[in-house]
Amino acid sequence: MRCFITLAVYSYRAVNGTGERSAGNLTSATRREAVERLLAHGWHVLELKEDRGRSGRPLATGFLRRRGLRLPELTRQLATLCGSGVPLVQSMTVLIDQTEQPHARRVLSDVLESVKAGSSLSDALEQHRDVFPEIMVSMVRVGEASGALDEVLARLAEMFEKQDELRGEVRAALAYPALVLCLGVASAAVLVGFVIPRLSVMFEGLGERMPLPTRILCGISDLVAAYWWLIGIGLVGLVAGVRAAMVRPSVRLTWDGFKLRIPWAGRLIRQAAVARFARSLGTLVKAEVHIVEALQVVHAAAGNAVIAAAIRDMAREVQEGVSLAELMKSADVFPPLVVQMVAVGEETGRLDQMLLRAAEAYDRQAAASTKLMTSLLAPALILCVAVIVAFIIVSLVLPIFQISAGIR
Repeated sequence: MRCFITLAVYSYRAVNGTGERSAGNLTSATRREAVERLLAHGWHVLELKEDRGRSGRPLATGFLRRRGLRLPELTRQLATLCGSGVPLVQSMTVLIDQTEQPHARRVLSDVLESVKAGSSLSDALEQHRDVFPEIMVSMVRVGEASGALDEVLARLAEMFEKQDELRGEVRAALAYPALVLCLGVASAAVLVGFVIPRLSVMFEGLGERMPLPTRILCGISDLVAAYWWLIGIGLVGLVAGVRAAMVRPSVRLTWDGFKLRIPWAGRLIRQAAVARFARSLGTLVKAEVHIVEALQVVHAAAGNAVIAAAIRDMAREVQEGVSLAELMKSADVFPPLVVQMVAVGEETGRLDQMLLRAAEAYDRQAAASTKLMTSLLAPALILCVAVIVAFIIVSLVLPIFQISAGIR
C-alpha cells in the first residue's frame, strides 16, 4: 500500500553551544520536526523558513524502500571516494549529482543535510531505516569509531554485490518459467472470456446435448462472465488478507517454518538464508563488531522468521559464554557444514574467515539448486499449460464431431 507524505524544504540558520554558526536546507514533514532534528544535533535555531519553491514534493514511504537506490553501487562509490581522501560532504555531493532517480536523490540529499547539521553518517542513515538496512548503519558506525570508514564501506559493498549477484541469478533463472505461465494464463483467459461464449451460443442453438467436457467449459465461461467482478473482489480480498496475516509474527513464523519443510524448495530456502546469515555475520565480525551485537543486527538478514528467531535466541545465550557453534547445533535449523566451520573458526580465532567461506559455499549450492529447479520447472509449467489448452480445444472440437456424425 502506498502512503504519501508531503515533505517541505526549510532554510535554516543555527548556532551551537560553542558559538559556531551553520546555515543550509533541511527536508522535513513539519516545521516542528525540523526544529527537533536541529536541536537533537546540538543546534539552536536562529531562523527557519520554508522554501516553497522546493516544497510540496511527495515522498512514497513504505513503497520507496530501495527502489532507484542501488546499495552495491552506492557503497562502492562512497568507499572509493572516501579511500581517495575526498571529504564525506563532498563525496555525498558527488553521489547525489550522479543519481538520476528523484526519490533516491531526495533521500541522499536528506542524509547530506543531516551530516552538514553535525550528525554522523550512521545517524543520518538510521533516519531512513526503510532504505538503509540495519547492518549498514551498524558497520558505518563501527567504521566511524575506528577511523576506517573506507575499509568498512568496501566490505559492505562486497557483501551487497554478492547478494545482488545471487538475486540476479535467481531472477534470470525464473524469467522463462514466469513468461510461460503468464502466456498460458493469458491464452486461457482470452478463450474463456471471449471465444467460448460465442461458440456456446452456437452449440446451444443446434439443439444437441453437448459432451461433458464442453458443458464443463461453458459452465466455467458463464460463471466468469456473470461473476467476474465478484471473482476479482475475492482475489483482491484474498491477497490483502494474506498480506495482513503475514504481518502477525505467529503467522509469519508458521509459514516460514512450513517453507523450510517443503521438499526440495525448503532446502533451497535454507541454503539461501544460511548464506545471507553467514556473510552478514562474517562481515560484521571482520569489522570487529562484538559477536552479541553482530547477532542482534543480522537476525533480519536471514529472510526467514524461524532462522531469525533462532539467531535472536543465540544472541541472548552467547552473552552467557556458550559457544556459538553449540548454539547453532542445538537450534536445529543450520546445516551441519556451517556448524562445523563455525566451530573451527572459534577454535582457530578465524571466525570471520570461516563464516565468509561458508557463505561462498552456500551461495554456490543455492545457485546450483536454483538452476536445477528452474530447469525442471519450465517443462512442468509448459506441460500444465499444454493440458489446459488441450482440454479447451477438445471441448470445442467434440461438439463439431458430434454434429458431423448426426448429419451423416
